[in-house]
Parts: sequence; C-alpha cells; structure tokens
Amino acid sequence: MTLRTTATLAAGLISALLALAALRGLPFGTVLFWFAPFPLFAAGLAFGWQAAAQAVLAGALVTVVSGGVPGALAWVLLFAMPVVLLLRLALPDTRGGPLALAMPFATLALWPAAMLLAAEFAFAGQPGGLSGVLRAVMEHALARMGATPEMGAEDFVAMMVRIKPLAFALWFAGVMAMNAAIAQRMVARRGLLIAAPARWSMALLPGWYWKLAAGVVVAALVVPGGAGFAVQSAAMMLAVPLALQGLAVVHVASLGKPARPLMLAPLYVALVLFTVPVGVGLAGLGVAEHFLNLRGRPPRPGTGLTPPED
Repeated sequence: MTLRTTATLAAGLISALLALAALRGLPFGTVLFWFAPFPLFAAGLAFGWQAAAQAVLAGALVTVVSGGVPGALAWVLLFAMPVVLLLRLALPDTRGGPLALAMPFATLALWPAAMLLAAEFAFAGQPGGLSGVLRAVMEHALARMGATPEMGAEDFVAMMVRIKPLAFALWFAGVMAMNAAIAQRMVARRGLLIAAPARWSMALLPGWYWKLAAGVVVAALVVPGGAGFAVQSAAMMLAVPLALQGLAVVHVASLGKPARPLMLAPLYVALVLFTVPVGVGLAGLGVAEHFLNLRGRPPRPGTGLTPPED
C-alpha cells in the first residue's frame, strides 16, 4: 500500500471518528469535533484534492455505519464537502504553485449561506419557517432548564434566533481557517506540501464579493417576514469574511511594532464582548482594503495598479 493510499484512508477514518466523538457524546467530543477537517486538509495539501475526496468516501462509510445517516449527513455537509471544495479552489494546477485564496476565502461565507437557504426551503412548510423552527428548539431547551416567560425568556429566545446564523458562520469560518493553517504547517514541515505556503494574512476576497455583500445588506433592509429573516441572516454571514479581512489588515499593520500585543489584545476582547459593532467596523475596514490596499500587497503583474486576487 502506497503512502498516498494509506494517508487517504487514515484521513477519512480519523476525520469521521473526530466528528463521531461529539455525536456520540464522548468526553472532550466537542473539542475533537472542531478538528474533524484537519485530516482531510492534510491529505489534500499533501496529495491533491482528489485524495481528500477519496478520504471523504472512506469517512462517509464509517459515519454511516457508526453514526447512521443523520450523522453521516452532518459530517459531509459541515466538513467533508466544504473541505474538498476549498481544496479544489485553492490548490494550483502545477506542483509548487501558489495557493489561490480568493475564492476559498469567499466560500467561508458562501457555504454557510447556501446551507441557510437550503434549510429555509426545507422548513418552508413549518410555522414561521426556519426562524420558527429555531425558536421552537430554543423554547424547548429553555423550558427543560426551567425558564419561564417572567424571566425574560421570550426576549432571550428572540435574540438567540437572530444571532444563531451569525454564530454558525463565525464558527464555520474559524474552524476551517484554523484547520487549514495547522494542516499546511504540518504538511510543509514534512516536505509534502504540493503548493507554495500561503500567507494567510495577505489573503484578499474577490473584487465582486463586497458588492454581493452590500446588495444582500440592502435587501435585508426591505424584505419582510420569514424571507426577511433568511436575507438578514445571509447578510450577517457574508459580513464574516469581510471582518476577517479587516482583522488581517490590523494584524499586518501591527507587525514589527513593540506594542503589538497591547494593540491586538483589546481588539479581540472587544470583539468577544461587542461582536456585532466591532465586527461591522472590521467589515468596513475589509471593504476599504479593496480600494486602499492597506496591507501593501504587491501589484498585479503587468499593470502596477491593483493588487492581485490570490
């Protein structure tokens, strides 16, 4: 058995087991769940996106047998399919070429947004659509905890329903970016990386992305009802990569400065405590990066004007 075949089968098996640890309620299962994409990224970065796709087939068999069809679907939709798509978009056609980061960066929000719209259609027949289902789930969970309307549970439920899609998008983008970066570092150390190492802090979204996000934000202001919930949620999701791009601007701008920890630490604390307003500010900084090139990215060859999209 070749190294590629062994690594591919192992990647699918380990990724599936990491996801099943949470689905089965094992100790530290929730933490392990976060690292389920890592083996797939590692296999893809070392042997190509086809290897990651083959690993998914092996992992799907494991999840179906051990977790049933629902468990397999959760693993495939949350990890397997998006990892293969990200690798397909990022990896170069020739060995040693640069990773293309623009479309994968955008996909960090486009994939959760697509899942949101699919869920909205799937629950269209339910009272209130997707928002109604989320509300019912939250109310049931709070009722089991003994919460009552007099305790302000209704307001809490309404707030949680509004921010659930944003929380999912933040989680998805964070997990995917973290696992891709760790996998690249590990594979590169072993001399197996088939592409030039990426500088994640210099990734740039496609030029059309901010226009799409702005269009969805405008739509969110005018679309009413259940459809309005879906559009508003999509607008929040699409803002996540822009906020990450703004955060990258801050990181690059603070490089080499003695007070860098004192600059970044309050920003992250504020981001945790005041997620929405700080996130909106970072998203605005991310949009400004498209026009001002705040990170000093090199110009596109032959023009000397616009920084290239990765």
